[in-house]
Amino acid sequence: MAQEPDVFISYSSLDQLAAETVCRVLERNKIRCWIAPRDIPAGESWDNAIIDGIKTTSIMVLIHSSNANRSDQIKRELHLAHTKKKIVIPLRIEDVHPDDELEYILATVHWLNAFEKPLEDQLEPLVKRVNTILEASRLQLAAEPVPPSARSLRVALLYRRNAQPDDYVLSLLESGLRAAGHQVFIDRHLKVGDEWAVEIKRQVQQSDAIIPLLSRNSVKSEMLAVELEEASKAAQQNSGKPRMLPVRVTYEKGLTAEEQTLPEPFFSVLGHLQYQPWESEADDGELLARVLESLAAKVQHTIVPEQEPGGADRLDSPYYIDRPTDLRFRDALDHQDSIVLIKGARQMGKTSLLARGLKYARDKGKKVIACDLQKNQGNLASVESLYIGLCEVIVKKLDLTVAPRKVWDPDFSSGDNLESFLRREVLGKTDGHLVLAIDEVDVLIDRPYTNEVFGMFRSWHNERSMDPDGPWKRLTLVIVYATEAHLLITDQNQSPFNVGTKVDLQDFTIQQVDELNQRYQGPLRNESELKRFFALFSGQPYLNRRGFYDLTHEGKSLDELEAHADADDGPYGDHLKRILFKLAGNEALKDVLRGLLQGKPIPDEMTFYRLRSAGLVAGLSTKDAKFRCAIYRSFLARHLV
Repeated sequence: MAQEPDVFISYSSLDQLAAETVCRVLERNKIRCWIAPRDIPAGESWDNAIIDGIKTTSIMVLIHSSNANRSDQIKRELHLAHTKKKIVIPLRIEDVHPDDELEYILATVHWLNAFEKPLEDQLEPLVKRVNTILEASRLQLAAEPVPPSARSLRVALLYRRNAQPDDYVLSLLESGLRAAGHQVFIDRHLKVGDEWAVEIKRQVQQSDAIIPLLSRNSVKSEMLAVELEEASKAAQQNSGKPRMLPVRVTYEKGLTAEEQTLPEPFFSVLGHLQYQPWESEADDGELLARVLESLAAKVQHTIVPEQEPGGADRLDSPYYIDRPTDLRFRDALDHQDSIVLIKGARQMGKTSLLARGLKYARDKGKKVIACDLQKNQGNLASVESLYIGLCEVIVKKLDLTVAPRKVWDPDFSSGDNLESFLRREVLGKTDGHLVLAIDEVDVLIDRPYTNEVFGMFRSWHNERSMDPDGPWKRLTLVIVYATEAHLLITDQNQSPFNVGTKVDLQDFTIQQVDELNQRYQGPLRNESELKRFFALFSGQPYLNRRGFYDLTHEGKSLDELEAHADADDGPYGDHLKRILFKLAGNEALKDVLRGLLQGKPIPDEMTFYRLRSAGLVAGLSTKDAKFRCAIYRSFLARHLV
């Protein structure tokens, strides 16, 4: 065929006359089709040709009948189309329901019916639907050019199940958005349970835009209400992302102005936003065009003056990137887990994450105490001074009147005194849930009492398990660290690190770096520049923030960053020289890094974990270890080799 086809027609061989009629009507309306056996080249494998046909088209029209229900070939074609994220339009030529396997894939997809004869006279809605989808794709291609990295947005469609015409509009938007190249999330096949709830929250929070379908049925849905509240909360915490683009589905017809007002909580979340109406199929094209136009409109971010990056981000920073770990931390706080473990290498954003999680806990009415052991090293001389110092921090934060040293009993061990203090003076004399966060616990490594401290933390978890209604159920302990857990405590049976809820911070993905680029008003102008920037710093959070600061606040170009990034006196010289200083005098570590520069694996796990905790290398094991980013490699190659 001279041009790539638009539509793949899937049918049972027993329905060939119907399929050929559909093909003829579509092509009469200038819609190019792929249909077997017509478009299978001579001598080519039937299966390979069908796979290529599905891949090259954007839409599949499924001719559905009782014959289709019995066709394994149709099910294979439909599974491939689903995997390749093709738009499927089922056309029923018999009044029969799809079997279970077809229904699973086609749930919430709007079906077109063509039961009457002749079939040819029933196909106008199909032609219209296909043209609407193809027009959406053409609109996207004709839009003002944008970087490929920014063109494909993550869009979540929120709706009430099994409601009409909501399902029709849902299918219209899904097909149109996918045709325009966007990634669409619909809660369609998730099994209800804890993982289901977590996945919906994750998808909502990571979306660029939320499109809620508001109808007289859907505004009665408690589930839709809570999803919108979650999206609104995410937008408040993430500088307006995701955007809300509400669609009202036959909502206003026949209602007075007062009746048209959305009920709570919908009004609080969406009442101030402009919406797009849909009243009938005549509005299909206008709805899609307006939605795509809104998605294509660039959100204007103001470059907020900031100090040179370093340390924790302030809570109102527009440059803080919410990651999946933020959601995991908030969920653990909501569930009042006994122990939460925040782990990440140096300069991963652990303290920034902790600060936001603790604010979230305060806003939820929990009592919060944060203790930074790095700032309290004067209390680390002995386990007793550590515990007394911790109690004094708690007393100060909660504004209690008790003096820890006065109730400390020298006849009891330090651990017994601390537990007694927490039970009687803290949990026994305060209401509500308590969150105790201990940052920088790595300073306890190699202390003679390290096992004792972490063993006691584990014992609180155990006591809570054995006595679910006891006082320990009101305590959540948050431990923040960089060192591998087995280096902090040798007895794993007493370790809190194998029972707590793990929140492992990872480097930024390229998508998150792109989001940061948008927050800084897009100094990286296209996908090529984004990839060059990412190749320089990988996802190291501090270096990425510092890089964007230099591009926007210091007026440097990307070429300049690449030319001088690893220089001793360059913009990152202070950061890089600190690494060299830390390596001074440790010839064994230097030899390991020299070997890594030559492509050799790190010889032992202890050294690998030490280098990974320090933020110098990345990887899952000694064999796949690599330098964390390009400038670390080039800087150390110049100084160590």
